[in-house]
This record gives sequence, C-alpha cells and structure tokens, in this order.
Amino acid sequence: MNSVLSDVLKRAFPNREPIRYIQIGGNDGIHADPLYPHHVARTFEFEWGQIFEPIPEYFDLLMANMRQFPYVKCHNLAVDDATAPGQREFSYVSHADIEKFGLPGSSKGIGSFSRDRNALGGIGYDEGKFSKIESHIRTIQVQTVPAKDVIRQYSDANFLLTDCEGYDVEIIRSAFSSGNFKPRVVQYEDYQISKDISQSTLGELQALGYKVVRSGNDVICELA
Repeated sequence: MNSVLSDVLKRAFPNREPIRYIQIGGNDGIHADPLYPHHVARTFEFEWGQIFEPIPEYFDLLMANMRQFPYVKCHNLAVDDATAPGQREFSYVSHADIEKFGLPGSSKGIGSFSRDRNALGGIGYDEGKFSKIESHIRTIQVQTVPAKDVIRQYSDANFLLTDCEGYDVEIIRSAFSSGNFKPRVVQYEDYQISKDISQSTLGELQALGYKVVRSGNDVICELA
C-alpha cells in the first residue's frame, strides 16, 4: 500500500467525502494496484470508479476481481492522446505465460503502447530477467479512446490515476488540455520521461494549483 497516496487521499477527502475516480491502466485490479487495499478495507467512500484496461485476458481478471465492488465499472479500452477513437498496437506479457513458464511476477504489469520506455524493452530489468520474458512478449490490436473523451464523459471525477508504463505524461497532458478538469488528486507514473517534458508537465500542474510530491516512480498531485 502506498502510504504517501493514502495520506494525500485522507487530506483531500476528509470525513469520508465520496471519491469518484478514473483509473487508466487497471491490469487485473490487484497486482500493484494502489486502490485495491482500500476497496477491501473500505478505507474511503467510493461513489464510483471507471477503470480502463485494454488487454482482454487482464480485463477478464479485472472484471472478476472488481465484481465484489459494485460501484466500479470496467472498460475494455486503451486510453491515448489521439483526437478520435481507433485501434493501436499494444504489447504485453500474458498472465498465462507468466504462470506456465514461471516468468517474473513483475512482468504482469508492463502492458504498453511502447516497448522502449519500460521492461518490454529491458528497461529496469537486468539481462537475465529480460531474457526470460523477451520471447513471451505479445503484441495485439486494441480499441482506443481519447483521454479527452474520457474526461468529458466523467468530468465530475475528483481523482485521476494512471499507470501506463511510460505513456502517462501524454495521458495527463491530454486530460488537462481543456482547462476545465481539476480533480482533487492526480497520480501518474513519471518514468523514462525526458527531464524537459517531466519538468514541463509538473510546472503546468503546479500552475493549476497542485502541490506535488514523489513516491518512487509516481508523482502525486494534491489540489491546494
């Protein structure tokens, strides 16, 4: 459990004020998921959640794992920064292959549009670890929806979190492009992003009134 995020959420939503969240990159809903422990423990009052996961086999696991939380709706879509819905190639390591071949458990969470910003390209994995997953990387076509369309549809969301394996900044920039979206809390992964783009994105969020803290590879922004 991310204690930094927990503390931010407790400040941002005191007295069990309802949380309405958009989560981009849901995986199976449990693996390294920052909200799953809170769902189970009922730490917060969740009014609704919209979780996006494009990989069919992980989406099926997500649906099964979220079934006990009726306020959560799952979407079998990838979110990108395009101007219209479409299709794109998406790479990942199959859950079935992880179990069958004894692949590193961390490879369960590395689905991405890109293979040059994450462990799909060996980043963050040593040579031996990467050699175990390299031949098991699959690439499929997934349905996509623009981040701006997601934000327009769920404009009253007060918490946005993304885990897009190196594609987060594009999503964040697109989500805030209208100038009308200001959730109380934003968390995104700031990993394998150029320093200039990272600093520019942080600057834009701070200009909107967000206080920024880091927790590992994550940036957590709290509306002041």
